Amino acid sequence: MKMKTKCIFTLLAMLVVFISGCIDQKKEITLEPGNISSYEFDAFLDEWENGIPENTTRYYIQKDKTGVQAVHIVINSSKLEIFPPETLGGGPEKDPIKNFVLLVEPANKTAANSDTFMRLSNSSNVSEVNYNLTQGVTRGMKVVNLEFKEPVTGFIAYTLDTPGSQSFTFMKPDSEFIRVVLPEGYVTGNRVFGIARPKPSETSFDENGRQTLLWISSKMGEHEKAIQVKYYIESAPMYFFAAILALLVGGFMVLSRYSRSRNELERFREIFELEKEYEKEAKRKKK
Repeated sequence: MKMKTKCIFTLLAMLVVFISGCIDQKKEITLEPGNISSYEFDAFLDEWENGIPENTTRYYIQKDKTGVQAVHIVINSSKLEIFPPETLGGGPEKDPIKNFVLLVEPANKTAANSDTFMRLSNSSNVSEVNYNLTQGVTRGMKVVNLEFKEPVTGFIAYTLDTPGSQSFTFMKPDSEFIRVVLPEGYVTGNRVFGIARPKPSETSFDENGRQTLLWISSKMGEHEKAIQVKYYIESAPMYFFAAILALLVGGFMVLSRYSRSRNELERFREIFELEKEYEKEAKRKKK
């Protein structure tokens, strides 16, 4: 009987440990208001059909490759999931996000139109709205949950730390338009140096000469849950092919010199063989 009771308690203990491991543990995050001037709040009116705003997410990769600025346009939303880069293989982070900026207004008091977003984009003060920011685990992945007391409309911006490599991978956000802006002087699209997966719906350059990639969520497959962008210095392919050409020219010169040296050695060998024949012939004549 005692053995049976001991086994039951052991099983219960293991069950408690298993259940506690499966429960998402959330940690509340407290952040100071960020710097509005460090972000670009654009509405991209030309992308919205008939000028009707759509949820939009933009990622601006910083030139030092150690950070990515994310700017969301949210419409009548009360929750936003943020997946830090470490979720998909990035390095460990002390703070999942930083430089947190809210330019939002209660959705029931704000018209979701181009005038509203133009006005908010020119605002110099962060919004004073009630929200809760927690970090936890969802579907086995680390996630930061931003929840508002009531639905809001406007801009949400923050900065993510990245490992510093020329590759950025992120979970597809709940937005119709997803845009990645590469640093000036960097591009993607060469299969040798790096491409974007899945293929963007559109690739262009903005007024600052930065390559921008656009995905339209409704045109992507349901299985495409993550987007990866590998980018490189714009001049890298030119220098690479120039180096290949220099190696080929150098190889050709070495082969040519080797061929000439071999021909000269062959002539010397023939002369040497002739001299030996002459010596033999002369010896025969003396006999």
